[in-house]
Amino acid sequence: MPGKTIQIFLPDGNPKGVKKASITTDKVEIIQIPRSILAENNKLLDFNGVYILVDSLKAEKPEIYVGKGDVKSRTYSHDNKKDFWNTVFAIRLKDETGFNDAHNSYLEYYFVKKAQDLNQAIMNENKQTPKCPNLTEEIISELHYYIQTIETLLSTLGLKCFQPIENNEKTEKDIFICSDKYGNIGEGEYTEEGFLLYKGAICNLDLHKGTDKLPQREDLISSGLLKEQDGHYVLQENKLFLSVSTASSIVLGRRSNGWLEWKNSDGKTLDEIERKH
Repeated sequence: MPGKTIQIFLPDGNPKGVKKASITTDKVEIIQIPRSILAENNKLLDFNGVYILVDSLKAEKPEIYVGKGDVKSRTYSHDNKKDFWNTVFAIRLKDETGFNDAHNSYLEYYFVKKAQDLNQAIMNENKQTPKCPNLTEEIISELHYYIQTIETLLSTLGLKCFQPIENNEKTEKDIFICSDKYGNIGEGEYTEEGFLLYKGAICNLDLHKGTDKLPQREDLISSGLLKEQDGHYVLQENKLFLSVSTASSIVLGRRSNGWLEWKNSDGKTLDEIERKH
């Protein structure tokens, strides 16, 4: 992939405030605005486009909503009716006409469907996939050129749920195992985004003495991602954890240091492999 120069402009100089992101050779711009300062900055959203509402950029699986239309009026409506979100990303084309309604319909369809397919975001508000508009092959090809830019900019700004987790063919040395004498065992891999715990991990049914609770464990149980089976909890699908220690703790049922608990086929710890070159 060729290199890209990304510009991020801070209109008020505050890194926690409004951000405008673009690639110098492209016409696409993404405007990121925290909900807390939306009212005084809504003039920046005075265009027709696609927008994404997000609860938290720090969540391993953020809740999002993808919409289209008059971004200024739509976000004003959502500010009054939707409680979950804290940030809006608005996507526009920097030319005189911008994206038209058909373009926006396709972009909405694409990003809703991709988020659903990747399953890296919670989409309680996008219950159905929008209808794909009937566009020519030439227009769709042009839109996919812009989509590549949009996905790059969103990921750069911290919204990574549209980027597939790398799943290259792994060797035994690339796969890490965490286990104990009680029959709990999980396998996974270390990625740039965190630790990917594989589907089928056998996790402790009960917490060890001295461990009152574990981060995310109750959420995984209540959501059905951890299901009781043969005296253990079993992970129902691949799950990405930002913390390697959270991943090992879920398997072991106690607080643990994932850098030492995860080991490859040679018995080397994740700490030895990734942090002590």
